[in-house]
Amino acid sequence: MERSFRIVSNVIFCIQVLMIFLLLVEERIALPAWLQVAGRMHPLILHLPIGMLILVAALTLFGKQFDVAHNQPVVRFILLFASLSASVTALFGFFLSLQGDYTGNAMTLHKYAGVALSWLCYGLVLVYQLQFKRALLMAAGGLSFALLIAAGHTGAVLTHGENFLLEPLKGPEVKLTAENASAYDYAIKPILEAKCFSCHNETKAKGKLVMTDRNRFMAGGENGSPWVAGKPDESRMIKALHLPLESDEHMPPDGKAQLTPTEIAALMAWVRAGADFDKKVADFPKHDSLRIVVASLFASMPAQPTERVYAFTSASEANIGKVNTPFVTVAPVYQGSPALQADFYVRKGFDIKSLNALTAVTDQLVSLSLSKMPVADKDLSVVSKFVNLELLNLNFTDVKGPGLASLVTLKHLQSLSLASTAISARDLDAVLKLPELRHLFVWNTNINAAQRDSIVKKYPAVTVALTQFSDDRTMRLNRPAVDGEGVLASGSEIAFRHPMNGVTIRYTTDGSKADSVTGQLYDRPITIDKTTLIKAVACKNGWYCSDPVEQILFVRGKNASEVTLLKQPDPLYPGEGAASLSDGRKGIADVLKEPSWLGYQKQPFEALFRFDKANAPRSEVVVSYGQSIYSHCFPPQSVELWGGNDANALHLIRKVEVQQPSNYVPVKVDRIAVPLDGNEFSYYKVVATPIPKLPTWFSKKGEKGWVFVDEVFFY
Repeated sequence: MERSFRIVSNVIFCIQVLMIFLLLVEERIALPAWLQVAGRMHPLILHLPIGMLILVAALTLFGKQFDVAHNQPVVRFILLFASLSASVTALFGFFLSLQGDYTGNAMTLHKYAGVALSWLCYGLVLVYQLQFKRALLMAAGGLSFALLIAAGHTGAVLTHGENFLLEPLKGPEVKLTAENASAYDYAIKPILEAKCFSCHNETKAKGKLVMTDRNRFMAGGENGSPWVAGKPDESRMIKALHLPLESDEHMPPDGKAQLTPTEIAALMAWVRAGADFDKKVADFPKHDSLRIVVASLFASMPAQPTERVYAFTSASEANIGKVNTPFVTVAPVYQGSPALQADFYVRKGFDIKSLNALTAVTDQLVSLSLSKMPVADKDLSVVSKFVNLELLNLNFTDVKGPGLASLVTLKHLQSLSLASTAISARDLDAVLKLPELRHLFVWNTNINAAQRDSIVKKYPAVTVALTQFSDDRTMRLNRPAVDGEGVLASGSEIAFRHPMNGVTIRYTTDGSKADSVTGQLYDRPITIDKTTLIKAVACKNGWYCSDPVEQILFVRGKNASEVTLLKQPDPLYPGEGAASLSDGRKGIADVLKEPSWLGYQKQPFEALFRFDKANAPRSEVVVSYGQSIYSHCFPPQSVELWGGNDANALHLIRKVEVQQPSNYVPVKVDRIAVPLDGNEFSYYKVVATPIPKLPTWFSKKGEKGWVFVDEVFFY
């Protein structure tokens, strides 16, 4: 036993010395992945030293009651275990601090308090082993306990915010209204606070992006600005919301509460309006999309919800936890309220069982969003059970109308959204008689203006929105969607989609502009047999045409018999070697470390492809590359194509100089097409040279650029 105690004591001492050394050289440390994992175990093990130190304090204060004098080996073991767990916790916490998610004064104080506590715990072991006077043991124990409180407090600041402890003592805050508050403070900040601030604040800044401070939010993170003012489709923050839930770049991460479709629409409208932090809601025109979306966030809910008194009691935490799934978020409509709101998202993840499961909170459910879910008329019988519903969103669902009759049980329903469904005016009779109905959204349905006027005349208390923005002003259509992801097979059929009925789509496949006049009229799926840039626009009478959509559709070409890397990629970005060039897996330009990418900086990308004579390419070669300016990843300076029937005697077929961006541009995957000269060869060599110096307008001007290649296609 004595030998084991000495070994543990020596291990603890070594950890103490190691931490002092690491603190002195932390600016030079590049943490390997396995130690990053160890760092992320810090929150898991930090409770061990807390419990042990409390036990030590109890033994010190009440030693006589515990007969400590006759149980010295037990006490010594507890002290050693407390010291060892404190040392490991501090070391893992140091590893976590190097990963950049936590910053600021609270981080520094927490780090040094943890290291000091670790040393004091080791001091307690020495004091006890050397049998110093009890007064010294009491003093060391008291100081350790004080440091434990300090480290715990700064840790709470990191995870819960600066005012977490004293927030309940704050006085009442001034109520924000559309008249006295900016659109950001009134509508956008509450969304970010609920879904984003926990990972992007002054003390924990994932991607070095701080959202809680306006100036730092506008400055952006390690990947630059989170938005492009006026262009939500090009904004990183908006793109992250639309990535697949399983993507590492999707925000918020899987397992966190997701934004509802209305919240996403609000963020997009705010960015489209210029991402203004100061302009008041009331200063936007009544027909402005941001003002309309803000109204849908607040006005359609009961007025002054914080003062609303409900007769029902709160649902149990167990029931709320039971109905929350990766595709359904159920939460109180505001803090402390017994009323709940449920939001469904990801159409492919919808399951009618999840809707049925909400019966566990039947009495408490006042808001339900099923927008874009495959909900049909027969499913509305389930919705009819939620008798306290005040807001129901059925936009873009498969509801056709007859099932609305089952909603007559919803006596408290105030807002019903049926936009982009197949309902007709006669289907609304039952719901229009609901006593508290005040808002009905039926744009892009079979209901016309005359029918709307008739409804309003018969039910004057109900506001009927027949257009998306509650008036007849001309608005811009959404962009059409292009079906086709990843690497497609040759001869694939490509379809265009648009959520609005009666839309005309025109498209081009030669890189030319598509508008309401030029381009081919889309009337059936189109067939493509090689990598193609699709441009398309949607138009409809009474609407402005959509902004054009551009999408590169990558098509698998001829398979090489053998692929050889003539120059190896950088060790940081090895991909899967030569296999990455023809495995049919597209890389994501935001995630350059994924195995699809081969990264080159100090030398050109250079690969040799061998083809059988019967399968030799004839028309062109396409090199797919990633562009992420903030990560120093630029298009190649040039691409060379060499060919011949002898691998050791190739000649240059063509060299293409690539135009470089003149400013910061969005992250994307792009391609370079190199035409062949009509000859068929057994061997082709592709060379892509990174730019030797980053341009003068770039923050790291003069440094070497990177080139990232994921696929090379031959046709």
